[in-house]
Amino acid sequence: MKTELELAAAVKQPLDVARPAQTVADMLRLVVDKGISSENVAAFKELVQLHREEIKLNAEKEFAAAFVRLQRQLPVIMGGRGVPDKHGNIKYKYANFEDIDAIVRPLCLDNDFSYSFREGGVENGRITTIMTLTHAGGHSREIPYSVRIGAGPPNSTEPQADGAAHTYGQRGAMEKGLALRIVGDREDARMEGGPVTAEQADELERRVALLNQPHDKFLKWLGARTYKDIPASKYEQADEFLSKKEQTK
Repeated sequence: MKTELELAAAVKQPLDVARPAQTVADMLRLVVDKGISSENVAAFKELVQLHREEIKLNAEKEFAAAFVRLQRQLPVIMGGRGVPDKHGNIKYKYANFEDIDAIVRPLCLDNDFSYSFREGGVENGRITTIMTLTHAGGHSREIPYSVRIGAGPPNSTEPQADGAAHTYGQRGAMEKGLALRIVGDREDARMEGGPVTAEQADELERRVALLNQPHDKFLKWLGARTYKDIPASKYEQADEFLSKKEQTK
């Protein structure tokens, strides 16, 4: 049996400290330090590829963790922009792209996110806007969103029509990409949903008739064959156009 002195000496001996696991970067550094040769060049190439995959995986993890933090901070966005009828009464409230951007951009930046938009292709009367959400860690995500387009408001230029569709696309891509919750007196986020309600269709048809506007041109502008086929995403655009006409009548 060990004496008390032997036991005490054993206790005082330094314990083995667990060494951290060697990373791919560590192994790559060792190969470089020893020098690249014909014998280890294949292993070097494999380590480089593994290192790239490791960097990509870590960037994806950082993106996911930051996105969860962002989701905890994003508020429910209340539509506060009122749209009046021709009598000045507020018909509904909504949040447009500028309203939403002013709220979410600072929160995104606080969590090391930035976003940008670009135009995609045009197919079957729809234009696609693509939002790129990028994290400072290097990973990014693309969110496409399509909206129907027409020929633009009567007497408008093609750039004006394209600009309106682009703004709707930006709003939809942002809402989808950031999983936003937007609340208003009416659901204004139906960018690529169904047609307007029967009441909205009747209202638009009646207003166009009272303004002596040609129905065929109005419907063509909105990309619809009949008033009941007008996309819900186009209602706000049509309402604003008619409201301006009504104010100058």
